[in-house]
Amino acid sequence: MRLITPGDSAPSSVIRYLLPHEAQVITVRRHPAVLMFPVGLVLGGLILAGVLSNTIAGSAGSVANLVWWLWLILLGWFVWKVAEWSVDYFVITNQRMLLTTGLITRKVAMMPLAKVTDMSFERSLNGRMLGYGTFVLESAGQDQALRTVPYLPYPEQLYLEVCEMIFPPKAPPTEEDQVQAELDNRMKEIAVVDTVLEGETDPVKLTRLNDRKDKTQARVRELHERLEQIAAEKEGTRRT
Repeated sequence: MRLITPGDSAPSSVIRYLLPHEAQVITVRRHPAVLMFPVGLVLGGLILAGVLSNTIAGSAGSVANLVWWLWLILLGWFVWKVAEWSVDYFVITNQRMLLTTGLITRKVAMMPLAKVTDMSFERSLNGRMLGYGTFVLESAGQDQALRTVPYLPYPEQLYLEVCEMIFPPKAPPTEEDQVQAELDNRMKEIAVVDTVLEGETDPVKLTRLNDRKDKTQARVRELHERLEQIAAEKEGTRRT
């Protein structure tokens, strides 16, 4: 159940399904709780076989032997389930999510990160106690091979990791973007002042509006000069 991060080496059974340009981000086995039902059957079968063998041992020894043979078959099925669990992985790359299952017949269910429109995880009472959860994935109106992934360990950590990849933080605006946004607002302000001046007759208000317009126009000139400086700096950086 160990979490395999980019610094670790992923199993070869996982690497074979990755594209050459694809980078593994997280690889994890499903939680051992997926084996709770097989474990319960084996233990229950063992108790039942012991009770039956003690009950009928004196009268029907062949039946008691049959009971133990049936339990051995059940034990073999349990070993098979453990072997399947050991090679099943949930993989998150920089482009998609994959769930590999099956010991002999391998199945690979995949969901591209770009198609995920929403994702949630569910935790039952047992899940909260044992530390596992279920991922529920939704895509843009299409049926995908990978929709639910049950028995995932570290559900909160995996959820945050995947959400950060699907919805990356926006880059902060550059100085050029900020200057341009302010310039646009100043130009709108001048247009509003001009509209008010056309219908204003009060000398006092006219003086105030003209002063405001002059200050705004001075700021517009400063912003234009700053944009020209930024463009010159970019050009100098390209040449070097």
